Amino acid sequence: MAPTPPSQKPGQASISAFFKPKSSPSVITKFSQPDPVQNSSSSSSNGKARTSSSLDAGSASASTQPPLKRSKLSNDDEKPRRETIDRMGKWKFTPVKVSSSQVDELDPATSQEEPARSQKEQDRHEAFRKKLLGSNFAVDRHARNQMQIEQMSSRDPLSPGGARPSTGAEDEAIVVDGDHDDDDDDEGPSSTNRFGQFAAAKSSSVAASSSSKTKAKGKAKAKANDTDSGPTYTPLEKQILELKAAHPGVLLIIEVGYKLKFYGEDARIASKELNIMCFPERNLLAAMIPVHRLHIHVKRLIQAGHKVGVVRQIETRALKAASKNANTPFVRKLTALYTASTWIDDLSSSDDLAANMGDAYTNQPKSLMAIVEQSEGGNGPEDRVSIGIVSVEVNTGHLTYDQFSDGHARSELETRIAHLAPAEVLVPPKLTRPTEKVISYLLGSGAEGGVRIERLAAKPDYNQAFQAVTHFYRDRGLEAEASATTEEDPTAPSATAAAGDASSSKSTPFMSLILSLPHLSLIALAQIIQHLEAFQLESICTLSTNFRSFSSRTTMLLNSNTLANLEIFRSADEQTERGSLIWLLDKCKTAMGRRLLRKWVSKPLTDVDRLEERLDAVQALRDGKSYVLRTLPNLLHGLPDLERGLARMTYGRATPTELATVLLSLNRVTQEFKADEAATWNTQSSLIDTHLTSLLCGKQPVQKYLNQISIKEARANNKPDLFPDPDLYPTIQASKDNIAIVDTELREHLREIGKLLHRPSLDYVSVAGVDYLVEVRVADAKKVPVEWLRVSATKSMVRFHTPEVIRLTKIRDQHRETLDAAADEAFAAFVGEMCRTEYVALRNVVASLGVLDVLLSLAEVASSAGYTRPTFVATPDGESVPVEIHGMRHPILELVSPLPYIPNDIALSTPTSTRAILLTGCNMGGKSSVVRTLGLLVIMAQLGSFVPATSARLGIHDGVYVRMGARDAMFAARSTFMVEVSETADILRSVTARSLVVLDELGRGTSTHDGVCIASGVLEWLLARERAPNVVFITHYLQLGEMERRFACKVRNMHMAFVETSPADFAEFGGLDDDDAATGHIEFLYKLRAGIASKSFGIHCARLAGLPEGILKSAARVSAQLEQRHRRALERKRHALLRRVFAPDVDAGAVEALHRLVAARETG
Repeated sequence: MAPTPPSQKPGQASISAFFKPKSSPSVITKFSQPDPVQNSSSSSSNGKARTSSSLDAGSASASTQPPLKRSKLSNDDEKPRRETIDRMGKWKFTPVKVSSSQVDELDPATSQEEPARSQKEQDRHEAFRKKLLGSNFAVDRHARNQMQIEQMSSRDPLSPGGARPSTGAEDEAIVVDGDHDDDDDDEGPSSTNRFGQFAAAKSSSVAASSSSKTKAKGKAKAKANDTDSGPTYTPLEKQILELKAAHPGVLLIIEVGYKLKFYGEDARIASKELNIMCFPERNLLAAMIPVHRLHIHVKRLIQAGHKVGVVRQIETRALKAASKNANTPFVRKLTALYTASTWIDDLSSSDDLAANMGDAYTNQPKSLMAIVEQSEGGNGPEDRVSIGIVSVEVNTGHLTYDQFSDGHARSELETRIAHLAPAEVLVPPKLTRPTEKVISYLLGSGAEGGVRIERLAAKPDYNQAFQAVTHFYRDRGLEAEASATTEEDPTAPSATAAAGDASSSKSTPFMSLILSLPHLSLIALAQIIQHLEAFQLESICTLSTNFRSFSSRTTMLLNSNTLANLEIFRSADEQTERGSLIWLLDKCKTAMGRRLLRKWVSKPLTDVDRLEERLDAVQALRDGKSYVLRTLPNLLHGLPDLERGLARMTYGRATPTELATVLLSLNRVTQEFKADEAATWNTQSSLIDTHLTSLLCGKQPVQKYLNQISIKEARANNKPDLFPDPDLYPTIQASKDNIAIVDTELREHLREIGKLLHRPSLDYVSVAGVDYLVEVRVADAKKVPVEWLRVSATKSMVRFHTPEVIRLTKIRDQHRETLDAAADEAFAAFVGEMCRTEYVALRNVVASLGVLDVLLSLAEVASSAGYTRPTFVATPDGESVPVEIHGMRHPILELVSPLPYIPNDIALSTPTSTRAILLTGCNMGGKSSVVRTLGLLVIMAQLGSFVPATSARLGIHDGVYVRMGARDAMFAARSTFMVEVSETADILRSVTARSLVVLDELGRGTSTHDGVCIASGVLEWLLARERAPNVVFITHYLQLGEMERRFACKVRNMHMAFVETSPADFAEFGGLDDDDAATGHIEFLYKLRAGIASKSFGIHCARLAGLPEGILKSAARVSAQLEQRHRRALERKRHALLRRVFAPDVDAGAVEALHRLVAARETG
């Protein structure tokens, strides 16, 4: 027998007791196998100690065991810890063979059959043994979990046909071991084990293999059971499967206890999108997120294009414990549904994720759009359709509708998509092929940002839509509504009044508006309402003040090409707002102002009176002569997004904190000015006076509702104490009284406990969230009644709950939950009543704040150096629209360019100028910059802004059409030249006599001859019109210069000036050899000059770009050769013409002299 190690203590458990050496079989007695997880003292906790004879009998065998040193064992499956190997290698175990008689003598109980361990005990034993043995017996954890996940995927009922579609999540998801216990989520009995296997074995198989299963270890046994039968689901899992079946296509986040979980395929998707852990949990995969991070994870999922639903527990634990169904799962229902277009940020978050997006942030709110179309006949390029749209911005409540006719290219639809920027689109199950292409290109695979497209189940029908819409509004009992002003025109009647004569007198004004909608727009509205009902956002469609028509006779419509080419909302280089027109003009201090400014920029005015009204306001704010105007910037500073706050209140989503924030902000702005001081304002602007008066109209309703709540409790989100008046909501007070009664009984019971423990000053304590604990010293713990429940203890104190405390706290919890429910109901009723009665007044205040903010922003821009107020000239229909600008500068280039910008003068349709300009010049000479400057200044002037120029005298344009640059549309199957001519065709169909048209290098995407022909034909078509528009036509085709002779009174040639500083012209390169240098140099002056340019000097531009000198020499030589060949051909034609004109016997020398004379006159 091996000697006893010196450090071995008598009776100390040996490490060999936890595993059997593989060298030779040995008999391990029962007393030498303690539970490796439990403490050794637990065996004697019942007061029954082992007999000394048993210990003495085992001392001989125990003497051969190494000392047990408690140390933290490694969990690393790949490599055992070094110290563990050294410690285990130090002792050589010699198994002791014990005879059966010795075993019986040591412990008679060992002669009996040992009862089989429970599954959990076997799992613990096996896990501990593997930790001791290290990597020799370790199992690859990742491989094991992957196998489990694959098995679950093949049997997952949440995937069609039991097979889960591949999403790539198995490669990216983080998977953890399934050995964790989650008994809190059972909510019912389960026949599955803790490793997530699907079912126990069949009863016959269990009976046949019971002896082998008692020896099976941990997961090996579970896997053996898994192969015998299908899954048996827990009540919770059955409920999850029912929820998934009831909500197909929705990624569900399910509340389970105090956790939020994803199950099945949703867990895979969440693991991939959110980079969270995915693990097997019984029969389903699961992933989990913290409750307080719900809004962050939902936002990330909807940005990825998912439709996300939140399933909440309708019952609370206290109320369920008191009910008859205490042993059944909690009732769970879908309480919230979100997509990118229906997500509403709270007031504390940045608008549209501005904080996260940085320079890529755009202030365009995301909208939900419904599209309906109807064919008008035609095939191919002659195909035309009528399209109806309705777009809703749920963050602000704006609803836009329109119906229009569109051609084969669907350019009108593209323009509306560019303006409204939908985040989600509802479309019929089938659309025409051109419409499908446009939607796929703009919103599908060719789009940025992942727009979600949802197909309707059936083709919409007008009769069904009409019935659905009328029932929706009549069921809500809409009455005649008060008129509300609009932020675009405060003096104009509302949309309700505008549609008052469109229906019968029996209809309310709002119903008249609805029934007067175009047929396709009405169908789209029915789809929007049906879709929003699932998100509980349909109430926004019941407010007539939110309805707007996209098309208006008082505004200019900028198409999508103009928005892109003039960089109205995005710069072409960075694809962000920086460098765009909106970036220049946006000095707003509020979110309402930024959104309104975007609308003003996208739809400039065509009404001279309203333009002058805006310009008067901008000039008054810039001068700042009135004290009222000087206080406006401070008044607007720090205001929250009141527009979004009103929308959240309308939807019932606002919190008490948000309600207090909105009311306090409105109270501050409405209290700033007094009605009796209006005569002294002296603003010198009727527009400013109108909106200041609108602020005063909101004072009374704001104070009315502000006085009914406690600001302190509202900021703390304390709904039960939000209303100081107890008579306002009696149900809240009744619940408070019941809680007070229970509190009184608890205090009485405390006095009884104090008498029992002889401690009159005894008080309840709260520890770790557990209230009403009775704290007793350890020495006195034996004196407490046996029925008291021990909750926790320290070295000096023991804490108990008495039976009476347990009973009373349960009753108190039930009353508390009743109070919370009553407070929620009262708060919803309070906010709903305020929105029903005062929404129009509050909406007008918010709209006026937005207008004042935009005017202040434009005034700040007008204060910049070199800006002037434009002068507008009213012209009758059909007459030319004058443009006369002196010293115009590009408003953005002069800010971002390190070099000073060269101003230019331009005139169109004036008594001394023509309607069209044919602009030629050098490459990089500034042609595109000049025409962009012209387009931007026209738009700035007509939205009510000052312009960067010395003076500007303008007529009113009804449209600005710009076609510039070269790009293809691969997703729309259109080449660069096809895009070019398609955009030109759209312009020609839309242009009127009051339009401004800018065409840049038309025809360059094809051969030179075809390009010249197309450019010449388009320019001639524009000039030959009886009511021609203002045109600036940029080209490098110098042949088009003859248009000035053909249309002398309609077009003139101009070019960008330059100076040749070299002694030799490019024409002299004809005699250069390969080794000669091309020494020509050009200086750009960036000034407009009359006449046509002689050349484009593309080789000079190539030199600036850094092309190798050898390429430049070769290009110069070929260019000279081509020019000489062209010149000789012209000479031959002139010579032949002179010979035909004169008699055959004329002197040849005279003909040659006349030829030289003609050539000299042409060149100079």
